[in-house]
Amino acid sequence: MKQPAIKSFGEKAVLIEWEPSINDNMLTMVLQVKQLVLKTFAREVLETVPTYSSLAIFIKKGVKQDDFIKQLTQKLKNIPKTKPAISRVLHIPVCYDPKFALDIEEVAQTNNLTVPKVIELHTTPQYKVYFLGFLPGFPYLGGLDKRLQTPRKNTPREKIEAGSVAIGGSQTGVYTTSSPGGWNIIGRSPLNFFSIEKKPPALLKAGDFIKFIPISKDEYRKIEVEVNVDIYKLGEEAANG
Repeated sequence: MKQPAIKSFGEKAVLIEWEPSINDNMLTMVLQVKQLVLKTFAREVLETVPTYSSLAIFIKKGVKQDDFIKQLTQKLKNIPKTKPAISRVLHIPVCYDPKFALDIEEVAQTNNLTVPKVIELHTTPQYKVYFLGFLPGFPYLGGLDKRLQTPRKNTPREKIEAGSVAIGGSQTGVYTTSSPGGWNIIGRSPLNFFSIEKKPPALLKAGDFIKFIPISKDEYRKIEVEVNVDIYKLGEEAANG
């Protein structure tokens, strides 16, 4: 893997950029560098924000950006290679009932599938969380079956409910808060994916694995109540590999 480019990112941030790529090795590298930065430059760094193949580093007031870039460049010259870590897989319950799955029939028709087949294909993989963005805690996931890839809607909805599970192009994700959006809604989860009252506020983080678990409307209501009174416990399993 080639050395990343390191450059200023506005006045109070630095951007580390690798060659664009979406794979486990790249994610491992991004997260490894993130931990290295947080450990080595704890006094200088406010926050780090990873993406598929880059890492934004926001530095504290008083830290000279040029000096920080020089120190960071030196530190990143020899990064040891590591294998992607085998992690747990969190179970994310999803109700694919038409009440919540506003676009599932359209997704099925677009891909010449039945609705049950869409649900089967969507709930089979273990998805890796590459990074959070767009909305607070919104997970960008790798691993969507190619047979489910569906273009974003031409006209975005003005409001999509929090917990809505959707497909946009070659990706699937969860709307963690109510928001406008143009992805195809195929279900909804009763979980609370983001709360400023919790630490950390986001349920998921980059590097996590998740698996969507189909549930009925009755199960949805039951879990929703348990989530609201903070007694629901996420299921999990071992990751493949």
